[in-house]
Amino acid sequence: MEGEPRIASATSSRLSSVVGPAWLAAGDAALSFDPLSSQGIDTALSCGLAAARAIDAHLRGDDSSLHRYAEGVTKIWTDFVVDRARYYAVERRWPQSAFWQRRQIH
Repeated sequence: MEGEPRIASATSSRLSSVVGPAWLAAGDAALSFDPLSSQGIDTALSCGLAAARAIDAHLRGDDSSLHRYAEGVTKIWTDFVVDRARYYAVERRWPQSAFWQRRQIH
């Protein structure tokens, strides 16, 4: 690659809604995790499988399958945020570091 290095954000994020009329977000489109968490690939794959099952059930007439899928994605995110806070709270070697101060806010 030519040119100067670029900085790109790799923060964790999620969509506020992962289902809508005639669409469903799966994998990294639904939620993504910072590289330090090592959860990206596993979560993207399991989320993709859950999305496929939800779509299949929806097409077979299960009107609540997409809602259950969205609840599952929300649970994955909530569990991640709680675990992330717990792990970041353990690190105490650099109390003056802006990096760690931002991550240890509760």
